[in-house]
Amino acid sequence: MSSAMIRAYCHKVIKLSGVLQTYAPEKECCENVHGVRQDFIQEGRRRALDAASLSGTNSATSELNEEVEGQVYFIGKILWAKGFELMLQLQEFYHECTGKYFAIDVYGGGPEEGEIKRAFHGRRNSWNGEESDSDSDSEDTFRDNLKKLKSIEVPKSLYEWRRKPIPANFCGPVDHSLLGKYKTFVNPSTSEVLCTTTFEALAMGKFVIIPVHESNKFFLQFPNCLGYRNKWEFAANLRWALTHEPEPLTPELAKEFTWEAATDRLIRSSAITRREAKERYNLGKAKLDERIAYFHRELGKHDALRRVLGGGPASNQVRYELERQGLDQENSEKFAMSSFVKAIKSTFISNNHHSQATSLSGGSAA
Repeated sequence: MSSAMIRAYCHKVIKLSGVLQTYAPEKECCENVHGVRQDFIQEGRRRALDAASLSGTNSATSELNEEVEGQVYFIGKILWAKGFELMLQLQEFYHECTGKYFAIDVYGGGPEEGEIKRAFHGRRNSWNGEESDSDSDSEDTFRDNLKKLKSIEVPKSLYEWRRKPIPANFCGPVDHSLLGKYKTFVNPSTSEVLCTTTFEALAMGKFVIIPVHESNKFFLQFPNCLGYRNKWEFAANLRWALTHEPEPLTPELAKEFTWEAATDRLIRSSAITRREAKERYNLGKAKLDERIAYFHRELGKHDALRRVLGGGPASNQVRYELERQGLDQENSEKFAMSSFVKAIKSTFISNNHHSQATSLSGGSAA
């Protein structure tokens, strides 16, 4: 149904990335028509000015220490669908390569935050600090232990049984523009259409480590975007990011993040060139689109399509709108009988009588 409606009523379909389904291939194109707030671009310019003032130390990679914490972060909803299982796998591989986990600060919240925390820290470390220090009698101690046993959740993943915790700090929700202290943004998620936080991190002049995926295709053009195809490339990119400084944000690159540039991309993508029009004509699907539109309009005239789809007659939409706004037929009748409506009616009636009297007097004078 969606494909039919798009074919009938759309001349051009602009998708944010290629992960979205195909509706009408000859009408579609992929383009990022989003921008970011000026706060992120200003942070990128600030970093560029700092880099220019310290240009003598930019090439001195020996002074950069990959052991320093507070360099890597993630921001987003705390859900397994956001790539946390992939991040755990990358942590384990990085540990195999270097003998240590990389420290990361996680910002955000979500319904699966508790189990994801246990997957990073382990159940044993999650229980630390929960033991009671009270010196009550044995009966109270038994009741407390029984309550703890009832509160224990079934493990959602094998990662919860880890003995060595991963140095991950879960810091809660925060505005992304306030995280200017970090240097590297890691986002292993492949479930996005177009990740806004990735775009914001690039606008702030940071390293961004993301998988080479159709949803990340637009970001790979930027010099600070470090894409990886496998775990080896991820480990190499992370080591590079921890021992180097990002490229300063140039004015040309900064413009790409603005909403003005996004509007230009939208206008450019929405245009139909003569070559595209000729290709569409040669495909011969214009007649099909017109027939779909005609068929949809004819069925809609007598509510036949709505009945087939279980929507009911269009007259029910009035009742639906009243219910949605917290009104009903009785309230609408009360409104019709209110003093406000009566005053308006009386005004129109008096004006009508006055105009009629004027016309009669004018006729008698003639």
